[in-house]
Amino acid sequence: MSGEPDGSGLLWEIALRLCLLSDTHIGAARTVPRHTDESGVDLYVDRDPRTGAPRLRATTLAGLLRHELSARTGDPDSVRALMGAARTRTPGDRDAPAMSALDVDDALAELPEEAAVEVRTGTRVDPASGTVQPGRVWRWEILPAGTVLTAHMRLHVEAPVDEARLLTLLLLATDGLAGPHGPGPGIRVGGRTGRGYGAVRATHWAAHRHDLTDEYGWFAYHARSWAQRWEDGAHALADAPADLATALATGLRARGRTATAAHLAARADQPDHRHRDELHLTLAVAERSDPTGPPARGLRPGLLMVGDAPAHERIGAVDRAHRNRPAVTDPDKAAVHLAPVLGDTALFALFKRIGGRLARDAAEHLDAPPDRWRDWHGRWWGADTDRRGRPRPSRIRLRTIPVLTGGEPLTTTRLTVDSLFGDAVDGRLFTTDLHCGGSAEAVVDVSEPDDAVRGLLTLLVRELATVPFDTLGAGAGSGNGRLTATRALLSTRPDDGGPPRTVDLLAAVFDPDGAEAATARGWLTALRAALAPDDGTKEAPR
Repeated sequence: MSGEPDGSGLLWEIALRLCLLSDTHIGAARTVPRHTDESGVDLYVDRDPRTGAPRLRATTLAGLLRHELSARTGDPDSVRALMGAARTRTPGDRDAPAMSALDVDDALAELPEEAAVEVRTGTRVDPASGTVQPGRVWRWEILPAGTVLTAHMRLHVEAPVDEARLLTLLLLATDGLAGPHGPGPGIRVGGRTGRGYGAVRATHWAAHRHDLTDEYGWFAYHARSWAQRWEDGAHALADAPADLATALATGLRARGRTATAAHLAARADQPDHRHRDELHLTLAVAERSDPTGPPARGLRPGLLMVGDAPAHERIGAVDRAHRNRPAVTDPDKAAVHLAPVLGDTALFALFKRIGGRLARDAAEHLDAPPDRWRDWHGRWWGADTDRRGRPRPSRIRLRTIPVLTGGEPLTTTRLTVDSLFGDAVDGRLFTTDLHCGGSAEAVVDVSEPDDAVRGLLTLLVRELATVPFDTLGAGAGSGNGRLTATRALLSTRPDDGGPPRTVDLLAAVFDPDGAEAATARGWLTALRAALAPDDGTKEAPR
């Protein structure tokens, strides 16, 4: 980088536009006691105290970037260099704080046209029964998909030799903002992210480099108010590129820093050291005509009812309707449309319920004590408490809320029949808007997987691909809610950043002599070992 101007005292102004790809709840502390609040809302979204606009706090965004950088690199020193630390462990000054090189501002939200913050009813589903747990119902505010957040950041570079490194770390920290269709699961915002909430994507980036040692550069930055800086950043996003690397390279070349731009491009493509699996599923609202035959056989469309309040124009005509949510069709323009979904809590509870049944049956077959499979199952799917009384978060997560494509709405009317006399019961007539047929793409992320949990996922796919004993949503006793897996690809990404290995789990199920089946049998052996009783704990046969 010889021959380039000195970059001491540099500051990068960075603006970005975030588009929410699914429902999102960014919570706030309660401002009034629950008994004095007449709205009936239990959980509010965070809002700017001056304007009342929903916002993503600077501390929340900075925390997400810190976590992403830490998971991406596994290097505490890199995290400290960009994001700072409360304490350092240097030989000369063991307890001095390290200041963050990155400043982040609150990001205010702009809702889609003719949309508002919605109040939804949340539930806690019992995985064992598939029904709502008593008393586990609450009302909360939701930012709909298509909401746009404009964020502003500043990167301080004290020494010119640090510029390339800090910019590289910033690229790695923001890598997860490429969205759920980027190189990984992406950064998720707010609560209930394990159920697919909070998927977000950065659609535009703008970056401007200020040399504060130069008189013109100093005044170009400091002679503006904060409102002017934010306004300039928002205007720069109008025709800005979709990735930060391009925005930074353009700014560097404009200042004659071509060598730094080339150095940044060479260093930014670092391997992702996170050890994770991705299960890509195509789920059809249907049943197989021949559950034991090959997966290419035809499907019979089924009915689905994940209950929700009917749309405004259907109030009075129907009692309940299948759930529809805003879905983003073009993140760059924040274009949305209403689409039927599989349901976040319902789908996760379905997977968890099947997984629990499979683990229980395997443990009973191996004569293991019940605590054995419960502890193992809670490690992956989450549990209220562990052995020490602490809550256990799920390590298996939905990447986003699956949206149904295809199929048709279907209005049905049902009545209650008196079991004694066989005639209709007066006043027991219900009309519902169901969804018939269609399919959805679902992605399940597994953090730090092993072969045992891969064996469980193989059995889960077998259940979904053959005979769907467990159902989704309401009307299970009437035959509703049966899902069939028509595609299931499990990709394992090693922690050394190497290429992923993908196994077709449907081929493993339907072709027992194939290579995929041989791999799956090794996983099932590991699953049996994980659920088998330890020495001295085996129960007597019943």
